[in-house]
Amino acid sequence: MTRLTIPKLAAVALALACLAGTAAAQEPLKIATIDLLETFDSYWKTKLSNDQLKERGADFDKARIGMMEDLRLLEEEYKKLNVSAQDPANSEEKRAADLKKAQERLAEFERLRQQIVDFNKNAQKTLADQTRRLRKGRLDEIQEVISAKAKELDYDLVIDSSQDVLLPRTPTVLFTTGKNDLTKMVVDILNQDAAGKYKPTDPAKPAATNPEKPATPELP
Repeated sequence: MTRLTIPKLAAVALALACLAGTAAAQEPLKIATIDLLETFDSYWKTKLSNDQLKERGADFDKARIGMMEDLRLLEEEYKKLNVSAQDPANSEEKRAADLKKAQERLAEFERLRQQIVDFNKNAQKTLADQTRRLRKGRLDEIQEVISAKAKELDYDLVIDSSQDVLLPRTPTVLFTTGKNDLTKMVVDILNQDAAGKYKPTDPAKPAATNPEKPATPELP
């Protein structure tokens, strides 16, 4: 169990103890669970956000490839000019001119190489910031639905039962019958306005069969 799990479990235990103490004097405590990770992954806007991040990353890759190609061309031109500047078969004027051009190309090469380094750093930061912003937005939207549904169903507490894939740990909820799990209910609400490729597919319905009359096979 990680160090991060212990405080989380302690906080949940304390909350349950406090609520249980209050409930003992009043009415039974109603607790629900939700797989927040599954809810997050199943939310159509999460998939939309992932597609947006992929598109942004592809744009950065395209720009990076163009810059790398320009860098390669500068390197080739520099090498050719440098060879020409040292070729005794060329006149002194041509060698001097080519040497000057070679030095200019080398300076351009170094500037562009630094630009690529800076571009990569900025691209990584931009994608990381956008990822955090989109993730927070989706989680805030999910939280609103969870809160509304918990109030509607009169639950006192909703606990996350998911397993963190980024930091493997013992789940906060060690056992649940699943009877009070809100995951599917919340996901269905979140995906009500999904359209196009983001619209969830309906589970396949079993074909109706008539036991008295065999089904007619379809023609090829």
